[in-house]
Amino acid sequence: MKRPDMKTQEAPESQSPTEEPRTVLLGTVSYTNEEDYEKFLSTLDLNQAIFVLIAGANYGQSKGLYSLDESELIAKAIKTIKKSSTPVTAEPVATAEPVSKS
Repeated sequence: MKRPDMKTQEAPESQSPTEEPRTVLLGTVSYTNEEDYEKFLSTLDLNQAIFVLIAGANYGQSKGLYSLDESELIAKAIKTIKKSSTPVTAEPVATAEPVSKS
C-alpha cells in the first residue's frame, strides 16, 4: 500500500529492469517493498530512532518548513544529541537465579 506522503524514485537507467523503484522517506530512508519497510519499523532501535528524528528535522529544514529561530533550536538540539550520544548496544537480559532447596 503506497502512502500519499512518500516519494518513489524512478530507477536510474543503469539499474536492471527487474529492480523495483525505491521509496525514499525523509530524503534518506529508502526501501524497495512494504515488507522491508515493516521489518525496519518492527526492529527500530534507539540509534535508528535518533537517526530518523534527525533526518526528519533536516528534511523539514530543506523544504523550508521551519522559521529561522526554529531552525536554530533544532540544529542546537541535534548537535547536543550527536555530541552526547554514544551507540546503544543491547543490554544482556537479566535472568532469575535458580532457587536452591535446602
